[in-house]
Parts: sequence; C-alpha cells; structure tokens
Amino acid sequence: MISGSGQVDSRYEERLRAFVEGRRLARLTRVVRDRPGAFCDACGSSLPRTLFGLKDVSTGRYFFVGQNCLSWLMGRGSVARARYRQSAITAYELEMKTRLNGSNVDVSASPLASRSSGGVTDQRTVIRRTVLIMQTDGYCIATVRLAEGSRTTTARAIESQGSRRWIRHDGGFVLLPDPRSPRTALITCTLKAHRRALACLRDGQHLQLRDARQKRIGDG
Repeated sequence: MISGSGQVDSRYEERLRAFVEGRRLARLTRVVRDRPGAFCDACGSSLPRTLFGLKDVSTGRYFFVGQNCLSWLMGRGSVARARYRQSAITAYELEMKTRLNGSNVDVSASPLASRSSGGVTDQRTVIRRTVLIMQTDGYCIATVRLAEGSRTTTARAIESQGSRRWIRHDGGFVLLPDPRSPRTALITCTLKAHRRALACLRDGQHLQLRDARQKRIGDG
C-alpha cells in the first residue's frame, strides 16, 4: 500500500513480514482471476482481481496474493525463483474447499509459536475458527468467529441466492435462475465474513504491538 508521499505504509509492510515469516514460498503456474469474495492472503485486500498462487514448501498449503504483494515478496527474496508446475487455478479450488471445511490455517502469520523483536515478544497461537451458515428467504448468511488466545472477533456477511443468467435453450437464450447461485453465494459470503473477521484480528494485533512498543519506550 503506497501513501500519498510515495512511501510504503508501515502497517502494510508489517502484515507482509508477518505473512512470510517462517514460510518457504514458491510460485505456481497460471493465475486466478475475478473470483467472488477473493482477497489477498498477504495484506487482506479485496481489490486485486488477479491473484498469484504460492505454495508453502514446509506445510504444502496454498496462498494467493495480488501483484503488489508478490512484487514486494519477490523483491526481498521471500519467494523462490523456481516454480511448481501445478496450476494456481486448481490449487485455489483445493485450498478454498480446505478452508471452508474448517481446517485451521492462519494466513496472516507464520506457524512459529513466538518471536522476539526489539525486546517485544509476540506470542502467537493457532487461530481457531467457527463458521455458522444459514440459508433462508433466498439469502445466505455466514457468521465467522476467529479466536487467537484470549482475543476473539466475529464478522457476518450476507449474499443473495437469487441471481439469474442467460442460458442457451433450443437454439436461443432464456433468462433463468442461475443453478450455481446457492453454492456461489455460500462461498462468497463465507469468504467475505472471514476476510472481515481476519482484518479486525490483524488490526488488533497491530494495535497491541504498537501499545507494547510505546510502553517500552515510556518505561525506558
């Protein structure tokens, strides 16, 4: 994220450093485009319409980042030059199914239990996730609760299941309910709710670290 003065936002860099710490990343082939509810695993932004696939050599899990975050990571040697031959599109489908099925993975931080920097110790635990999905009156409602240690945050998203699309029929086209809508709405609202909850959790992490640094400076 670039500020008006052309400098990189310090919070943006903190998120990317936390994302890459303890991971051995390599790129996948191809890219993921225009997926509903998609967001960058590195910075949490929903703006990138094109996501680049990365695989963690240590855990085998997949992550997807925007162009700016990929450039930042590669510029600092955080991504290997060699690429996996696996398609990012196939990996995206597999990873989304894994996340929706409740596999605990913290995409915002490394798997390290703790780290110490400048005298401030940041105790990390695995993020626990609870997902509640309700489908009623043509809508899908997803509620995601994330817990890390004693901190918790909850977010909700709503998506309509009633979209229509033009479908080929008897040599022409007719406007019919999209049979893919319920599944698409479920995935979209779940990812949106998860992204919002994760953003709140990340902001809390940033504030805690900032307060700890300020307290340490004040004590000094």
